[in-house]
This record gives sequence, structure tokens and C-alpha cells, in this order.
Amino acid sequence: METILRMAAIDWLIFVCAIAPYSPLIVGLIKQDDESQTFFTWFLYLVLDGITMFSGMKQDNHSYSLLLGFAVGSLIMSCILLYQGRTQWKLAETITAILIIICICVWCEGDSYWAQRTGILSECIVGIYLAIKTFKNPVIEYNMIGYIGFLFVSIISMLVSIISMGWSVKEAGYATCEIILTIITLLPLIKKWWDEKQLKTRLEN
Repeated sequence: METILRMAAIDWLIFVCAIAPYSPLIVGLIKQDDESQTFFTWFLYLVLDGITMFSGMKQDNHSYSLLLGFAVGSLIMSCILLYQGRTQWKLAETITAILIIICICVWCEGDSYWAQRTGILSECIVGIYLAIKTFKNPVIEYNMIGYIGFLFVSIISMLVSIISMGWSVKEAGYATCEIILTIITLLPLIKKWWDEKQLKTRLEN
């Protein structure tokens, strides 16, 4: 509660913008047109968001609004996927779960510095896994606009952190990693969108 009360106007903007891109992903889940999403992936994302956020706040991190928004979005995604019974557990989830245990152990030892960095690393691994799944099954209708939104808000968060506090892993490390991972994830979506557009143009001509 104290975290929310001390949020400035720009923090609220980032928080809302961080949740908004989940809307098209949620629509895809409800329609069950996107089969690439699983409960455990997003639940592990939720746990990692919390660990990275709280460990960063112990270091007086001021860029927690992005993580808080992503955590809320991950919670909503997890609840929908759990309700739908999409609870597959694969190798990537096992690796991520091990990393989460490591993060929690580091955090419990009181080392917020390394807990935050381990959390960011773990989030990168989950992000790479989602990027690979997107390459295999690029669902443009729901994911493309969602990931463009993630890229947009991550850039805003990074710029705000750099302008106000200067670049550091503590303040802008997470947002920077999100920007890189989101661009990688967007590549197959943009390619498929462009190919379909070119095909449609040829058919019309």
C-alpha cells in the first residue's frame, strides 16, 4: 500500500500503460485462439516480477511502477489460464522454477542487490522462452499489438529512469532487458504480418 501511495503521476502513467498491453493477449486467451500460452509460464513471470520489484525497492529503486503493472497483468493472465486448465509443465518451466528458488534463497539471505539481478536474469530466460514460442506460433491478431504496447511502455520507463536517476542496473536494467526481448519477440510477428500483407496485395492485383 505504501508503494502505491508514494507513486508520482508519471509512475501511475507507466503503471497503467504496463497493464494495457495485456488486453489483446487476454482477448486471445478468452477466445482460446492462442495456444502458446500456459499457466505456469505466466505464474512464474508473476513471482519473478514480485521478487525483482521488491528486491529493487530495498535498494531505493524508483522504477518499480513498470514491474508492478506487469505483475498485475501476469496475475490476470495466470488466473485465466488456470481456469482454462492450461497447466502444461515443460523444461522451460522447470528451469525458471529453479531460478526462482535461487532468487528466493538469495533474497532471504538479505542480499537484495543480487536478488534483483538474479530476478532480471531469470525474467530474461522466461522472455527468451516466450520469444521462441512466438517464433514457432506467431499469432498476430492478439500478440502483435500487445507486444508493441510492452515495447512502448518499457521505453518510457527506461527514459524516465535515465532522465531522473541516470542509467543503472538498479533503475533501468529491467526495462532495458524488456526492450531487447520485446523487439526479438516482435520480429516473427512483424514478418508474418508483412508476408500476409504482401500476399493480400498480390491477390488483389
